[in-house]
Amino acid sequence: MEINVHDIVYLESNQAIISSGTIPSWVLNEKTANTIAVVRRMKTLDHIVPIGFRGANRSERFAALTIKDSIQKVITAEEATYGVPPNSHEDTIEYLRDLLKDNCWGIGGSIGFTMATGIQACTEYSDVDIILYKERFTALQPLQLLHEKIQMSAHSIDVQVEITNLGACMLNELVTSPTVLLRTGTGVLLMDRDRLVSI
Repeated sequence: MEINVHDIVYLESNQAIISSGTIPSWVLNEKTANTIAVVRRMKTLDHIVPIGFRGANRSERFAALTIKDSIQKVITAEEATYGVPPNSHEDTIEYLRDLLKDNCWGIGGSIGFTMATGIQACTEYSDVDIILYKERFTALQPLQLLHEKIQMSAHSIDVQVEITNLGACMLNELVTSPTVLLRTGTGVLLMDRDRLVSI
């Protein structure tokens, strides 16, 4: 079973949650959290998976670990794009499906969680978190054009570019700044954009 950052995972039970601290009661009882977690970006041993739980409120977030063998089901961010969007975001999701049809992409955050699980985790004002998967890229112009078109959406959209074997950076940084923050499994690196594009 392949498991990657942004995947939604279903645990066999709450006993599979590994934490050095006290597990909040909402993690065990909230419908958005009870045995359902999102894979975090963190370097671990091969059989350990870093996970995070979301509660009903933005202040309710909890990081933990689990054993890979304790995961019963995985829904990827790419698979979430085929889910049913909340009524408030139907037009936005259809716009993105058309805009990104020639790209490898996924959806995360509260909208992605809702579409993947069928459990309401968002509001009508929720931002849309998009993951754009790239093995590598040698030109910024296509991404700049994509960034401009994304701004036309009815909802605020944050796009994270996942670069194979490197990490992730935000699209708006990539097309507007000479330096970007690259998120990796071991931490965040400040990188020169031109170096990143040429890798």
